[in-house]
Amino acid sequence: MRVTNHTYMQKTPTYDLEEIKELLQDEDTRIVSRDDLVLAAKLGYPDEDAIVNRVLKVKRSEFHKSMPSKKLAKVWQDVYYTKDGATRIYVKLQISFNGKGVVVSFKESL
Repeated sequence: MRVTNHTYMQKTPTYDLEEIKELLQDEDTRIVSRDDLVLAAKLGYPDEDAIVNRVLKVKRSEFHKSMPSKKLAKVWQDVYYTKDGATRIYVKLQISFNGKGVVVSFKESL
């Protein structure tokens, strides 16, 4: 599928959530974006391990949409909204070209 419009979305996940979770559990097969580390720390997730442990609790029923990456052509990212107490968390996940699980975004959803 050729994607030219970044507003195009899918209503089904691109990736198997359980596969992403499995990849994230191993430091050699995971990438956690540095962009949201400060925001995650403010939510009580001070490091990569804490973020990954929270992502491991994300459920398939919390899936929101799949969207094209804004930075990488032909790459899709799955968005989940999950709750931690009263806080709604925006989680964006993907599997990289080299087969690693990626936490693209982890921040409070406003």
